[in-house]
Amino acid sequence: MSSSKTPSSTLTPPALKPLKLNSAGLGQSTTGKEKPAPVSSKLQAPKLNFALGGSKSTGSSKLATPKLSFSLGETAVKSVVKTVVKKHLKPTTWSPTTTSLVLVKRELETHDSMSFTFAAADQTLFDFKPGQFVTLAIEIEGKTHYRAYSISSVPQQKQLRLTIKRVPDGLVSNWLADNLTIGDNLSALNIAGQFNSSDCQHKSKLLLVSAGCGITPVMSIAKTLLAQDSDADIEFLHCARDKDNVIFHAEMQTLIAQHNNFKVQLLLENSDGFANFSANDNTTTNSPALAHQTGMVSKDVIQQLYPDLQDRTIFLCGPVGFMKAVENIAQESDFDMANFFQESFTPAADNKLQDNITSGASAASVMLYVPDFAVEKEVAQGSSLLELLENNGVPIIGACRAGVCGSCKCKVTSGEVKSTSSETLTAAEIEQGVVLACSSTVEGDVTVALS
Repeated sequence: MSSSKTPSSTLTPPALKPLKLNSAGLGQSTTGKEKPAPVSSKLQAPKLNFALGGSKSTGSSKLATPKLSFSLGETAVKSVVKTVVKKHLKPTTWSPTTTSLVLVKRELETHDSMSFTFAAADQTLFDFKPGQFVTLAIEIEGKTHYRAYSISSVPQQKQLRLTIKRVPDGLVSNWLADNLTIGDNLSALNIAGQFNSSDCQHKSKLLLVSAGCGITPVMSIAKTLLAQDSDADIEFLHCARDKDNVIFHAEMQTLIAQHNNFKVQLLLENSDGFANFSANDNTTTNSPALAHQTGMVSKDVIQQLYPDLQDRTIFLCGPVGFMKAVENIAQESDFDMANFFQESFTPAADNKLQDNITSGASAASVMLYVPDFAVEKEVAQGSSLLELLENNGVPIIGACRAGVCGSCKCKVTSGEVKSTSSETLTAAEIEQGVVLACSSTVEGDVTVALS
């Protein structure tokens, strides 16, 4: 934001008599005999009176002090104030379309996960809903790749934290861990996501369940609720292979020490039972009452840990198989699924979903047409539509690559595709043939246009 300074003057202005304020505007001279001008909502033309001359009674030849009166109507005053405010008021929230992210901190969480903390280049606040994700644009070897990562910090702060786990053979996650350094800039497209504690109506008692890197959006929800709602009763169940693979291990201990209404249970696969955090003892100890339990999530484990399960709202995020298992447990426990919310994709999954889709391609061939970009190519039936468009130079954005962010919308003008997700599409878009390319496969000759 640029600021302007009023140039100083070396001239000393003559003393002016105080100006009276009337209903017509600012500084218009009035006398007791004059009637106040009526207030008008219309823009009034400024009234300017300027007089020069000496005193008639004395006949003085000296130049009298100029008499100046200036009046602005009510609407004009408001217009001037609005213009000044608009010109000089600095934006308070970050806009991903205009301002880049600057890396200010990076720290290792586990041997294969790292937290990246960013600030906005214009030092504005980050406004988002706890649990949402941000779409980054990363240029690697001259090509821009788009990925969606869940936010692990809290909203209305000047820093945005993304916690990213390395994915085997993952192009972007590994590049970020190996190459992104303090002071580097990244572009972002948007912040989105229906899995959040603002839009998902919840009770004051919650059960947050996560596994692996699925802890990132759930941690954002937990920290925000603890900061904003002293009445919240939060139980947090996190599953990992062992203690060394628990993301935010130290941070959870700190939160427990600070908040009596926050309790954490760790369910470790390579352990005989649960690791229980205690606010009075920041070391991890085995709970004797749970020592006989295995390290895998099950109906018995959930019911033993949370006998008041029916009184809580569940927020769940983790690998697809894990989330399905917890969902089945909730249903088998006659849990009210109106109080059950889960993330629709695994954060930072890179191209794994696309790999699974592409592996379903058959030996049969079909034709792909994208007239706007002169694409006319024979492709394998059952191939990922997103992958085909990317490989043929069509400028489509595949951010989450899991059918939840909507960045890869395109329109099938003719032909047939099979789609596994339409989460971000409206009924009108579906009727018009709009699909999510990342969740669609070509099943016959198809013509596509970018929507």
